[in-house]
Amino acid sequence: MLTLVEFCSSNMLKGTEEVYRTLEEDPGIDVLDYGCLGHCGLCSKAFFVLVEGKIVSATTPEKLLEKIYKRIDKLKIEQESWFEDLS
Repeated sequence: MLTLVEFCSSNMLKGTEEVYRTLEEDPGIDVLDYGCLGHCGLCSKAFFVLVEGKIVSATTPEKLLEKIYKRIDKLKIEQESWFEDLS
């Protein structure tokens, strides 16, 4: 199952384009970009993306990439736990 990471094009122009390219190379991640994600206040102040619909933000693109992978790891653990509960 691919993890969805969504980018705002305006935020990419501010410095998250390299993060986008890095994630695009990851076969486990589906990366999309939109003209606007509707979080203009946050977009003007920080680097951010949506990971499975949840905001992940940081003060630098490097920290953003790190936080994205931490969020993805957390989601995987939650999914594994959920599937174990079904067994």
